[in-house]
Amino acid sequence: MWTFGISECTTKPWPFEQDLERYPALGARAIEVWESKLARDPAARPAQLAAAGERGLPVCSFQADVHSLFPTRMRPEPEEFDARRDAFAATLERYAPALPGTVFVLNTGVARGGDVQRAFERTIPAYRDLARRAAELGVRLALEPLHPLAMNEDTFAWTLEDAREVVDAVGEPALGICADAWNLAGQHDLRARLAACGEKLFLAQVSDWRRPRSFLDRLPVGDGSLDLAPFLAGLRDARYAGPLVLEIFSDDVPDSLYDGDLEAAVTRSRHRLTALLGEPPR
Repeated sequence: MWTFGISECTTKPWPFEQDLERYPALGARAIEVWESKLARDPAARPAQLAAAGERGLPVCSFQADVHSLFPTRMRPEPEEFDARRDAFAATLERYAPALPGTVFVLNTGVARGGDVQRAFERTIPAYRDLARRAAELGVRLALEPLHPLAMNEDTFAWTLEDAREVVDAVGEPALGICADAWNLAGQHDLRARLAACGEKLFLAQVSDWRRPRSFLDRLPVGDGSLDLAPFLAGLRDARYAGPLVLEIFSDDVPDSLYDGDLEAAVTRSRHRLTALLGEPPR
């Protein structure tokens, strides 16, 4: 039993309303919302989020504009740690009431000067406070370890063990892990390491791999060289029961998927996942 979800970055050229219109026909039964796709007018956003549920697309996960405590390549501003923490806290306060049970995804950002120890020490109490507030609001947080390609650009956590160390140090039930097949590509003994995450595995994302031509170069499932079997088996061993969220980036490459038939790209991914897992429930 599995649920097919789509992250809005996969269909970046489409506006939010087009995502809601097309995703159900493409087999999606869950949506990962990107804050950047919501209306500029904050007053219009609650109605947009409600419309997702009305279309049969529960919001399984949410990507805030600022979702790291330290700067990243994608979101360098604001630079100050406290300002970034406060921005994410404000995001929780703003959206959590409309999104009960939703997972808000976190990245660490870059450790300034390569001082990972100092970044870790500052992160733990801040995440602890954010996780407690998330629990009060009825949502969860998931720290996503990123591929080593991003280690000096977006993160100081690039293995499952890095993420688990942070989660264990925080020690709050509302903080878990987001496992992304692309980011974990090539990591040794992935099935066992995912299984070890157990109930702390809050979200799973899928796409396919080729040798990247930019920081944001992914493929539909089945179009690349990634063997998803260990990843999917690890999710099963961990008893992960959430959706498989298709998260494809295709920026800064000459053959961007965003310039082509996005419906076909999504459909290929769903068909490949179905071949691996069987038909999802309707």
